[in-house]
Amino acid sequence: MVHYILVLALLTAISALEVMSAETVHTVSPKGPFTSISLAILSAKSGDTVEVNSGTYNEHIIVDKTLDIIGINEPNIDGGGKGTVVLIKAPGVTFKGFRVTGSGESLTVEDAGIVLDSAQDSIIEDNRLHDVLFGIYLKNSSGTLIRNNIIVGKDLSIPVRGDGIRLWYSSDTKIIDNTITGARDLVMWWSGDTLIKGNKIEQGRYGLHYMYSDNNVFEDNMFIDNYVGGFLMYSKNIKFHYNIFARNQGPATGYGIGFKDLDDIVAKENLFIDNRIGIYMDNSPHSIDSWNTLEDNVIAFNDIGISLMPSIQRNIIVSNSFADNSQQVEVRGGGTLSGNNWYAEGKGNYWSDYVGYDDNKDGIGEIPYKAESLFESLIDSYPNLRVFVFSPVAQAIELASDAFPVIKPEPKVTDEYPLMKFEMPRGYGEEEHAFSYKLFVLSLFMILIPVFSYLFIIRRAR
Repeated sequence: MVHYILVLALLTAISALEVMSAETVHTVSPKGPFTSISLAILSAKSGDTVEVNSGTYNEHIIVDKTLDIIGINEPNIDGGGKGTVVLIKAPGVTFKGFRVTGSGESLTVEDAGIVLDSAQDSIIEDNRLHDVLFGIYLKNSSGTLIRNNIIVGKDLSIPVRGDGIRLWYSSDTKIIDNTITGARDLVMWWSGDTLIKGNKIEQGRYGLHYMYSDNNVFEDNMFIDNYVGGFLMYSKNIKFHYNIFARNQGPATGYGIGFKDLDDIVAKENLFIDNRIGIYMDNSPHSIDSWNTLEDNVIAFNDIGISLMPSIQRNIIVSNSFADNSQQVEVRGGGTLSGNNWYAEGKGNYWSDYVGYDDNKDGIGEIPYKAESLFESLIDSYPNLRVFVFSPVAQAIELASDAFPVIKPEPKVTDEYPLMKFEMPRGYGEEEHAFSYKLFVLSLFMILIPVFSYLFIIRRAR
């Protein structure tokens, strides 16, 4: 009898624990049982799920418990143009499948679509944010996954927009397969050990704005049609692989990517195309024992391929393809470069303006490539002269330099082993042919514009 009572008590305790631990689902819809997301959250306990059915919910919600908040058929949370729409203040929250619209417009209080404040290890996934000042804003929320969200900023001038995604003291984060359009920047400050992969950032100020964030990886991202594709500062051990920086043409900047005070950077197999400046480097590397590596990149159709401050040293720049840039290398302020490796192990870079030859057919030019244009040296020292780049003045200066070698400047760069063949980064397009397709479309676009313009002018002249 005693054994029977003990077994019964044990089974009762187990059943009670199962009931206590069972996840409760709270359903929200315009017809109930809950018609407000905030009321469902208030009724829920940590570990519960709040399912929100299709409809428009005019409210601001605060998530202060560990909940899974799941949208069914993309319900819309509309902030009505005021404040932050969704504020998450608990760790381990999943927020998925919503349309979030109508934040306020105050930069002072940083109105946003979704804010995570001390919400570590959360998931923000499959949401569409539209007409929001800041998109997704992480504060002290490490270990968060931000995946497959579409963020469209407010229709404001760039200086008064908010950031599409902002990380503030939020390390070990994954930002994957998001699209950001018409925001200000993607910002990362004091947020290391982060993966940024498969994102598209367009029509903003800085596609990527970044400082004091170490050990991060950027793969397969597209930074297109921004003032600046990316500008990174005061960080170390950053890896760039298979990214596209294209058509970033800000009037005063227009960098595909800019590096300032960066150590131990590895940029391999990226595409820098049709920017004002493909790559800009200032005091990088910063530390005396650090080297940066730029290898197997395509740097093409930019006004300036790569721009470096004259004091720049300890960069390995090898196996890149410099193709049809108006100016391949700029030394900002004038002078020559020293202390950088433009070739290694008998291999340099491809230069589309190289006029040498390959006698033994080994793919390496027999005479060095030298960047020693007199007019380029003048515009490096006096940038205002750039307006004459395609004028007869520039041609006359170069003819004079060729005729009177005594006035030819010292080479800015000497590549002892120039490559004879333009090389696409290995691996691109092996699965989906995405890289080759994008390059083809961009190249075709740049070819057709002058052709159609010429035909239009001829037709008008007739």
